[in-house]
Formats: sequence, C-alpha cells, structure tokens
Amino acid sequence: MREPMMMRAFPRRLLAALALGIAACLTAHAAEAAEGAAKMRLVTIGAPVTELAFALGAGDAVVGRDTVSRQPAAAAAKPDVGYMRTLSAEGLMSLAPTHVLAVEGAGPQTAFDQLRAMGVTVEMVPEVSNPAGLSAKIAAVARALGREEEGRRLAAELTGRLSALSAEAQQAAGSGKAGARILCLVGGGPGGMMAAGRGTVPDALIALAGGRNAIDSDRDFPPLSAEAALAAEPQILLVSRALVERSGGLDGLLSLPQLAMTPAARDRRVVQIDGALLVGLGPRTPEAVEALLRAQTGKGGP
Repeated sequence: MREPMMMRAFPRRLLAALALGIAACLTAHAAEAAEGAAKMRLVTIGAPVTELAFALGAGDAVVGRDTVSRQPAAAAAKPDVGYMRTLSAEGLMSLAPTHVLAVEGAGPQTAFDQLRAMGVTVEMVPEVSNPAGLSAKIAAVARALGREEEGRRLAAELTGRLSALSAEAQQAAGSGKAGARILCLVGGGPGGMMAAGRGTVPDALIALAGGRNAIDSDRDFPPLSAEAALAAEPQILLVSRALVERSGGLDGLLSLPQLAMTPAARDRRVVQIDGALLVGLGPRTPEAVEALLRAQTGKGGP
C-alpha cells in the first residue's frame, strides 16, 4: 500500500516544484524587462510619438525630444534635439541615446544611418491620417518600447472614446446639430495660407466630429485664396493656437482677406487647438474631435 501512496504524492510534489520554478522564471523575466527599460535612453521624434511614449509609461526613459514635442509637460522639460526634418547625428549623440523612435518623414536619413552605424537602435513609426491606423501606430510604438500590454490597453481606451464621440456626432447630425462645413487652416508663414484637403489628419478629425471638410481637394494642403475660401463657405474654422498668435490674435485672423467674408468669420466660430493635434493622431486626438463636436452642437464650446 505504501508504494501507491508514494506514487500519488510524487506528482503533487512535482507539480509544486514546477509551479515554484515557473513563478521564479516569471519573476526573473519581469526583473530583466524592468532592468532593460531602465537602461533605455530614448529620443522621441514627432509630437504624437513622444506623447505615445509618455502615455505608455516610458517617459522616464526619454532623454530628448524634437522641437514640436511639447506635450505632456514632462516632455517639454527634456532637451530639444531640433526640428524633426533637420536633425543632426551629432546633436542626437550628445544625449548618448540607446534608442531613437521617430515618426515617418523625420530625418534626414543620413543622420539616422550614422546613428545606426554607432550602435543606436533607430525605429521609424508609420504616420497615419485615419482612425483605423491609430491602433496599429500605438502597437508599433508599444512594441518598440517593450510595452505591448500597455499598448493594447491604450488602443482600447482611445478606440472606445473615439467610437463614443462618433456615435454622438451621428446622433447630433440626425437632429440637425452637426454636419457643419469646417475649414482647417495651416501655414500663414512665407508660404502663405493653406487649407487641409482630403486624406489629411484634420480631414479625419472633422469626419469623426460629424462635420464636412469645406475643402474638397485631393491635394493634402492646397493654397487658400480669398476666392477659394468664399466658395468653400465654411461655417467653422479649425486652426492652431500658434496660427492665431502669428496672425495677431483672433481679430487679426478673422480680418485676413481670405477669411473676412466667410460665414465662419462673420459668426466668429473658431475652434483653436494645439497645432500638434493637426499633424498626427495620438493620445489627445479625442480632445480635438470633442472640441469640433461641441462647436457644432453648442454644448460647452471650445
């Protein structure tokens, strides 16, 4: 009788030992991952990429960021490595990075090639101009940071918020409180005023908020003349706060020849947001959509 009892007890002891071994391995793996994250010295290029890195909990690893990456406040406190399209390998290497995470289109490519030659891991994040690609963008950043689970949670959260806003916009459109013609203005510098056309990030924001892009153009950002603005008949203007400041304030903006005679200027219906929200989708995208939706429905406007 003793042998069967020993045989029955043996599997229990074996299972207990295996469980302890698995637990020890998992603990060691977690410690190794935490140590790896602590050793990462990350430079982020592109405002949405920087914001995603912080939203995923990797802010402590960030040692530098590009000029336009000013959110969250903790990112603005990091050293500035320059404008995203005119980076230098020397400037980046001065921060001794182990990783550079840059949005597609940043460069020049020669700077990144030099960094790779010096052993720095450089990863490019594809830019997206539609909500469907936002989850993939989050996943790409999360994978580069070793934070896949955090990425899944953030993607689910943002998808839920955008879906709720989109549903609210559809309901508002059904009652005639949405569907406004919205004109997004960019530029205003030496290149003159431009408007956001189809397939751009502003175009996606307008659609999510239940509005209609007043500029029906296949060009990303066509020049905006007074004639084109009048023909577009915008009811609401979407602009960056920086553009308003460069124009001498809201009165200065609305008195521009391109805008002065439009319904939006007449009614002073202007949505001002952080310019970074107009160049890429990221964790603050729902804020921009909500501001546009409120401007149409009149519920706590921007």
